[in-house]
Amino acid sequence: MEILENVLQAVAGIIPETALAGLESALCAELEKYEVQERTTEMVIRDGTAEGLLRKFLATKRIEGKAESTIEYYRQQLTMFLHNVGKLLPEITTFDLRFYLSAYKERRKVRNRTLDNIRKCLSTFFTWLTDEEFIQRNPCRGLKSIKYRKVMKKAFSQEELEKLKSACENYRDLALVGFLYSTGCRVSEAISINRNSLDLEKRELNVVGKGDKERTVYLTEVAVMYLRLYLSGRQDESPALFIGRSGGRLTKNGVETALKRIGLRAGVENVHPHRFRRTLATNMIDRGASLQDVQAILGHEDIRTTQVYVYTNQRNVKNSHEKYAA
Repeated sequence: MEILENVLQAVAGIIPETALAGLESALCAELEKYEVQERTTEMVIRDGTAEGLLRKFLATKRIEGKAESTIEYYRQQLTMFLHNVGKLLPEITTFDLRFYLSAYKERRKVRNRTLDNIRKCLSTFFTWLTDEEFIQRNPCRGLKSIKYRKVMKKAFSQEELEKLKSACENYRDLALVGFLYSTGCRVSEAISINRNSLDLEKRELNVVGKGDKERTVYLTEVAVMYLRLYLSGRQDESPALFIGRSGGRLTKNGVETALKRIGLRAGVENVHPHRFRRTLATNMIDRGASLQDVQAILGHEDIRTTQVYVYTNQRNVKNSHEKYAA
């Protein structure tokens, strides 16, 4: 054994030659208990188990720029699936997937929309396994999408926006409401923005969205006014644009809690960050903006996503009908 020879050579001349035989016997007896492998700095993951392939899949999605929240969703759903299916990945059939989804719905009492999101998660994983040639056949190809009733999510009316502004008890909340509506930023984007990234003279700033993609968003004159009032009263050293009561950067939960509190005071239901984003998109389309411009502001990769965001005002539909169908 190479290790044994190296040790004996190292101690030769240090201990008496008559003791080397005894040392060799002792080392042989002790090393017999262990499986010794040479350390390597090689980064290749050789784990071909289902769990190992899942780790490779998640690493791939992280490199592709998927949001950590998306990666965590993949991890949770796929770990649960692998734990319950009880089969090797190449042996999983379309029927196994159908049975899993059916049992999941019955056990968890989830809506079809939630179930279809799980189906998409499984499909993404098995498509990757097939493309990477870890399995020969993709069982998700025979799995049809799950139908669900699509509920049109409403934007805030102009009256509701004014009520929300009036219900703000401090300049920070007023600036937050104005900022979310004016920019259409995701809450994750809004809380990561620093003060020095604002250009209040040009009324614009750059934000980094999903997939680490940078885009420019814009501020209305009213939003700039609220931000100036808020920032002029700040005496802290935090670089964050929005801070919480403790002085630290405002968190996602902090934003949601603040907006919920404002909504209760204003008497406006369902007040959350994403609804401001939807409201901006709807108002821009209603006032003549192109879908492509709205897509650029919201940072959507697929214009079909932008179409889903826009709430169709039925009054405008009726006016168009009377104008063009008469």
